[in-house]
Amino acid sequence: MKRNSLVNVKLNANSPSRNPTTRPNTSKINKPWRISHSPQQRNPNSKIPSPVREKLNRLPVNNKKFLEIENSKIPSPIRKMTSAKVTHEEKKKLLKYKSLSLDDFELGKKLGKGKFGKVYCVRHKATGYICALKVMEKDKIIQYKLQRQFRREVEIQSSLNHPNLTKLYGYFHDEKRVYLLMEYLVNGEMYKLLRSHGPFNDILASDYIYQIANALDYMHRKHIIHRDIKLENIIIGFNNIIKLTDFGWSIINPPENRRKTVCGTIDYLSPEMVEFREYDHTVDVWALGVLTFELLTGAPPFEEEMKDTTYKRIAALDIKFPNNISQDAQDLILKLLKYDPKDRMRLEDVKMHPWILRNKPFWENKGS
Repeated sequence: MKRNSLVNVKLNANSPSRNPTTRPNTSKINKPWRISHSPQQRNPNSKIPSPVREKLNRLPVNNKKFLEIENSKIPSPIRKMTSAKVTHEEKKKLLKYKSLSLDDFELGKKLGKGKFGKVYCVRHKATGYICALKVMEKDKIIQYKLQRQFRREVEIQSSLNHPNLTKLYGYFHDEKRVYLLMEYLVNGEMYKLLRSHGPFNDILASDYIYQIANALDYMHRKHIIHRDIKLENIIIGFNNIIKLTDFGWSIINPPENRRKTVCGTIDYLSPEMVEFREYDHTVDVWALGVLTFELLTGAPPFEEEMKDTTYKRIAALDIKFPNNISQDAQDLILKLLKYDPKDRMRLEDVKMHPWILRNKPFWENKGS
């Protein structure tokens, strides 16, 4: 089923789905890019260590003048395809710190396309490193008032350093476009793998859920909520190492704060979102439960033709398990998909759940 992605608008339970509700047969995914018509205000007391904060603080946020971004000094792009063992620190030493432009790269295949731009596989001419280049049109960023959201995405992603989160190595711009230089992973989106492979077995699914729980636990300890967990935002690399990507909806959220913006993808929305209640980082925990169900069955648990029916099933916790789902897997899913956010399983406990521990010996020594 093609994802119904929200555009920061209030949900109308009586309105039909905005997007088609049948899954595309083709493996070519037109991945939606996130829009925010009323960007979140940052809590002035919250701080994230960011290598680009000084530049970001100088960015204008009005519509009359676009982001005047100085050419950034970019740390090392990602791994050279012929040398998978190159570490992040080694890459920094191999690449000189210089202002980059599009002329420094050889353009490869298109990896994805969205409303605001495209993602390409590119090769850095000087070092041979392969990376992903996200290209966004400046006029569209201005048109949809995405200046603050762009700042937030760059700041958050550049502050993260975890093996299960995609790295942002830097950004640069020209007269018409902004370019984000990111980590490239050879095996593509998990969405495409599930569509071609079918539902995963317990061993593979538990491996993926463990890694995502690990990434989310790291983000939440830094008081960051992802807010858009789904198959399309999980990329697969070497040795089945997966990485969470797309931080367009991510937000800094100190523990005492609650959010109200309804955002993300319909099938993964939590009860507090569909009921317009305040929420916190536990919306990511709910989404992890939806993800677990989808990996094991091939479809999200509350999926319906009309989105108002989906909302009702989410609020009512109307979950129907196929007979082939193991009892341990069902137990984990039910502990993640709790109506009350306070009752949802902690991420550190997810990693110690019997379903994870039972399957862990089959994948824990796969390497990195």
